[in-house]
Amino acid sequence: MNSNSLSLIYQHYLEKTPFRQQNEHTYMILPEAGHGHIYRVTTYSGIEIVYSHIQYHEPYPTNFASSGQMIELQFALSGQRHVNVAGLDYTLPMGQGALIFLQDFKACFHPPVNEQYKSFALGIPISLFNYAASQLAARRQVAIEFNQILKGAAFHHFSFELDHRSIVMIEHLIKDLKSVHKSPLLMEAAALEILNRFMIQLFDLTPMPEGLSKEDVRKLHMAREILEFSMIDPPSLITLSKKVGLNDFKLKKGFKACFGTTVFEYLRQIRLDYAMKLLRSQESNVTEAAMAVGYSNVSAFSEQFFREYGVKPSSLKKVF
Repeated sequence: MNSNSLSLIYQHYLEKTPFRQQNEHTYMILPEAGHGHIYRVTTYSGIEIVYSHIQYHEPYPTNFASSGQMIELQFALSGQRHVNVAGLDYTLPMGQGALIFLQDFKACFHPPVNEQYKSFALGIPISLFNYAASQLAARRQVAIEFNQILKGAAFHHFSFELDHRSIVMIEHLIKDLKSVHKSPLLMEAAALEILNRFMIQLFDLTPMPEGLSKEDVRKLHMAREILEFSMIDPPSLITLSKKVGLNDFKLKKGFKACFGTTVFEYLRQIRLDYAMKLLRSQESNVTEAAMAVGYSNVSAFSEQFFREYGVKPSSLKKVF
């Protein structure tokens, strides 16, 4: 199936739901059904980037069927939507994500009633997924392909918990989706980074550096998660080593080998990413953003921010 077919699946689904198109990228729910919007962008490579922020006034089940094939990376940000697909009940709880595979399917969607529902999704062309999977899997000498995953079934999914880094990346994309100055090229790059991140995670495709075992790599992923959830007051390298059960030498060497950056560079990156989100959303001024991500020295924060993004944080506030 080509990317145009994927776009048609999304278009047909939106035509089945109580939405009307406001402009090229925005759909508004009909007032009699609820309130809210769906934002949608199709990138050059055919990735569908979709954000839904809606609330229904009453039950509005939607039946939908397609003879096509599709892959969707889903993220439940608020509320729950229940779906019966191919005769199987499927619910994605808030704070979780899933990579789903569908072909020749029938589904009935049951959105929540009188509850704010926020979801973000990336529709992935089959050819793009198969290409990415072949490149990533070659490192581990395994085979991953759409048809092999479904094995003739109509539906299959892999679930996962959302981590801090992914949430920040998704929030950046949602901000871009709503912006009149959106850059589809940059949005596609961000979408590909998110897809790559979860393909590596779900299919255990992290390269196995020399001298590290599979258990060592698992501990390195744990170290990364600890950094993401404690960036304001991060543990020292020695403390982090003890928390995950690796000596500090193996932690430093393994982190660089697995993630392409040092422990401290990664901490700096996630801090600046989150600060960017706070500034772009107008949630904080420069001082507040610096403090919120663990910088006590605002000048040092501003200097690193400029070095990373090429713009001063104070200027960013004026732009957005």
